[in-house]
Amino acid sequence: MSHVRRVASRIRELRPLSAWVVEVARALGCPRETCADADLCVTESVANIVRHGHRDDTTHEIGVEVLREPGALVIRIEDDARQFDPLGARVPQPTSLDEAGPTGRGLLLIRRTADAVSYERRNGLNQLTLRFALAE
Repeated sequence: MSHVRRVASRIRELRPLSAWVVEVARALGCPRETCADADLCVTESVANIVRHGHRDDTTHEIGVEVLREPGALVIRIEDDARQFDPLGARVPQPTSLDEAGPTGRGLLLIRRTADAVSYERRNGLNQLTLRFALAE
């Protein structure tokens, strides 16, 4: 069964979206650690879309789909923001605390937390798919 939620591209939507993702993941039988990983990745992904994706003041929506497949929790995030491939983006690797800034770690967290991440641009939409392995 697939669970879908659409939210406005606004920072204020992050907290309710986060709670919904965790609630759905728990209902699908995911362990707490997987719920926390899914929450982190969705929050980071959606925050990046909100902060960096649109260059206008019109209303945009972000779609989030959560489903369980054999051996995995799968989350798809879809938006109409400008094209951005988070897998192809360069992630800064600071070599000291002086070089490290307070932001810029979201893509790295997503790449290292999800067991698999894929991206495609289809019909003018960004589609990010996150997979989290589950023991059967």
